[in-house]
Amino acid sequence: MSDETMGDLVADYLKGVYEYRPETAFWLGLHEYGGKVHDPSERARRARVEELGNFRDRLSRIDDGDLTRTERLDYDLIDVGISYQLYELEDLREHEWNPVAYAHGVDVSNYTKRAYAPLPERIAQMARHLGTMPDYLQSVLSGLRDPLPRAPLEIAIDAFRGQLDYLRGEARASVEDLEDRGLMSRFEQASDAAADSLEQFIAQLETRLERADGNFAIGRERYEKMLRFGELVNLPVERVLEVGEADLQNNEEQVRITAARIAPNTDPREVMRQLGREHPSADRLVPETAAMLEEIRTFLIEQEIVSVPSEVRCEVTHTPPYMRWAFAAMDPPGPFETVATEAYYYVTPPEPSWTPEEQEEWLSRFDYHTLRDVSIHEAYPGHYVHFLHMQHAPTDASKALSSYAFIEGWAHYCEQMMVEAGYGNHDPRLRLAQLREALLRDCRYIVSIKMHTHGMTVEEATRFLLEHGYMDELPARREAQRGTFDPGYLNYTLGKLQILKLREDYEREKGMEFSLRAFHDELLAYGAPPVPLLRKLLLQDGVGEIL
Repeated sequence: MSDETMGDLVADYLKGVYEYRPETAFWLGLHEYGGKVHDPSERARRARVEELGNFRDRLSRIDDGDLTRTERLDYDLIDVGISYQLYELEDLREHEWNPVAYAHGVDVSNYTKRAYAPLPERIAQMARHLGTMPDYLQSVLSGLRDPLPRAPLEIAIDAFRGQLDYLRGEARASVEDLEDRGLMSRFEQASDAAADSLEQFIAQLETRLERADGNFAIGRERYEKMLRFGELVNLPVERVLEVGEADLQNNEEQVRITAARIAPNTDPREVMRQLGREHPSADRLVPETAAMLEEIRTFLIEQEIVSVPSEVRCEVTHTPPYMRWAFAAMDPPGPFETVATEAYYYVTPPEPSWTPEEQEEWLSRFDYHTLRDVSIHEAYPGHYVHFLHMQHAPTDASKALSSYAFIEGWAHYCEQMMVEAGYGNHDPRLRLAQLREALLRDCRYIVSIKMHTHGMTVEEATRFLLEHGYMDELPARREAQRGTFDPGYLNYTLGKLQILKLREDYEREKGMEFSLRAFHDELLAYGAPPVPLLRKLLLQDGVGEIL
């Protein structure tokens, strides 16, 4: 054992996280990392692997018997963080086959969409960031294997085209009020060079489409490691799949029962199709979504669902072009942010280039009941309320280190929980919308496992989503493509099921003293750790089944 304290280790570890991925640190609200981009070279990767090994040695020498409650949480979070990043860098090796993973290094929107500092300071950081882009993109190209898997490559090309449009459009427009002509000149030079290099980068990716293949699967061993190291779920993939298939079967039965309440003797797909016709127009999508948020927020406060620790509202707006592979998304400031409060709830409109039929198909997913369910997930009490609690997490590690399954599992859990709590006055149409979203997440769960461990193709996954997710062709294919480069998108359902099991065990322990708001507030009090760690914090007996 050593005399090193957890405080010293935490500070050094987080500094290493931030320096290796400065874009992540900047997003978290640590503005001193603005203008910096991670080094995607193999040399930097090897150095980080060695550094993580040293941190593992230091952690093993900590006497964990005398740690406080929060120190123990930090210890566990760092242990998970080390294991998972070593898995990413040495085993998953996403940097070699997934060009989508590099989109964050190109994204400069955070410098303009939040006023965390005076405009000249932010534009100076943005110019420095843009100045790194030619070398950054060249290094990325050198590290990507050839051939690349087709689906991630196609999504990446679309995403980078959106970034290019942003650089040549909104980014340039955002500096029009800058009075410092010297800074303006530096920005324009850096922006032009970045845009040119990004255009060349996209062209290089497009040449690889001819050689692209379908070899995206990470395989059973790496999939089980993803769950074990990232979410502390140490189960065979067959057992994990069994859980998801059972949830799908249950939700499909509930869809049939609920649809029959709305329109007896009518196929559920037709019931959903009829409800899909009742949606905002493209130009009313934003204002009508914003109006819904206040209604939902009022309900969860009046019914004591969860504490809402801020009066600041999120802003509903259209999804930026470079993020439009997503149907909807929440973009809050980071948990370390102390100045900027702007949080954006993005909803994705149909593309103007689509046919009228395709636009209507897309908008049908924004029927009023589904839009309420999605708003619960993204804003109240889902991601936005979670972000507000994250700002008050007890330690820097609990603010900076998070679990995919907890973040998405909480938001997905909220959809079901709010309906069960009476939101919508038990309207079967809202229940059907919630179940439809649950089926989508069940489908993600199952096709993720089967695409990466059972040989399912993108076409087969698309058909599965069409059949079991009650989806149309275009969104079903996009969902299947996402699964090729985001195998972790099973975590929506995985996290939800873990939280439901934790709530069941928590309520059993509390008995008559159980309070839904107390459970939710305590659940959110520790940031976003893997759910098995929360079992140790919330339950007297923190062991037992996690699903």
